[in-house]
Amino acid sequence: MVKKRIFGKKEIKFTFFRYFVFFLQAIRTLFVAYFLGPYYLGIYGFLMLYIQYLSYSNLGIQYSLNSEISVLDSKEILEKEKLINSGFTGILFNSILLVFIGIIIFYSKINLFPFEDSYKYIFVIIFLTIFNHFQKLFVTIFRIEKKLTTIIKGEFVVGFSLLLFLFIFKEIDLINAIFYGWTTILFFVLIYFKKVYKLKIFFDTSRIKLLLRAGFPQLIYAFSYVLMTLMTRTLVGIYYPVEVMGYITLAISVTTAIMLGLDTITWLIFPTMINKMCDVNLKGDKLTKFIVNFSNKLVNIVFIIVSLCILILPVLFHFLSEYKPVHFTLIILLVNQIIINSAFLLVSLCVSRKLYLQLALTSIFGVVVSTSMSLFFSYYNFPFIWLVFSNVV
Repeated sequence: MVKKRIFGKKEIKFTFFRYFVFFLQAIRTLFVAYFLGPYYLGIYGFLMLYIQYLSYSNLGIQYSLNSEISVLDSKEILEKEKLINSGFTGILFNSILLVFIGIIIFYSKINLFPFEDSYKYIFVIIFLTIFNHFQKLFVTIFRIEKKLTTIIKGEFVVGFSLLLFLFIFKEIDLINAIFYGWTTILFFVLIYFKKVYKLKIFFDTSRIKLLLRAGFPQLIYAFSYVLMTLMTRTLVGIYYPVEVMGYITLAISVTTAIMLGLDTITWLIFPTMINKMCDVNLKGDKLTKFIVNFSNKLVNIVFIIVSLCILILPVLFHFLSEYKPVHFTLIILLVNQIIINSAFLLVSLCVSRKLYLQLALTSIFGVVVSTSMSLFFSYYNFPFIWLVFSNVV
């Protein structure tokens, strides 16, 4: 098996430029919150909620594509092509189903959230989801092939273009511009990605079953943490005013923006870690020592980042004074990142050793406990901060 460097010059360069893109995203998040205000940010939050739910409708194909290709020998070119073509075919089937569901919702006029004619947003939600599915598949391929410049170019175009809308539109027009503009820009990014990926993409179903079998448990794990957050926002949407959805949306957006830099590093090294952990000679005390040492370093980095961010939060709320009720909620979400990142290497081990069932069952247990607590707190009208606390537990 070919040994891979965990982090080289190309990865360092990519991380630097991706930090810049994330800086643009963080600025956009703050400006969106400033220009929209709590009520319209709540509408924005509802749309993002649907998109985030649907982002996991691909049944984990990009996760399994990543794990299956990462452990292939460099000479297994034909198998790699079959996996990639099957991945695109699976997403195509998934896209057809999503469009069919969208048509039903549109013609049934099912309102998606408390806003007039909100069902009309269903097609922008569906097509944005479909384009995101294909984008993730391309990004997975480029990440493994170390075509990192292509990834960062696509992310920069999307991030910078959406930033421009903030100074042209306002209120509901700004929301429309962001989502319809995002969909259009992503379509052209996909054209660029296909141009870079020079191989022809064929209709191939030969590896779909394999991808679904390996991907679904990984999807359950990846979705479990996100589901806790999405469930919190869903219950806020049901039991609390629209403004509270705005507060929660800001807190989650800021937390995400803060952690994206570190996520870039873990995202980059994940395929390499899978490759390393599948080595059967890495076991016993040697394996334990590697996991403990790496995890300690990662947790220490997260702890420093979280501590610094908590110290500067008063500055943020000085400029966004309307959102001060979410201050302590944001602290809880940041502290939760320490817990999440401490499990990174254990997840890599489970994926590399194909312990998909154990990974999925552990995730389901966590979701059941968190959701039960959130339902209890929301039903009995506890302050919304208790819903966020249930995620940590």
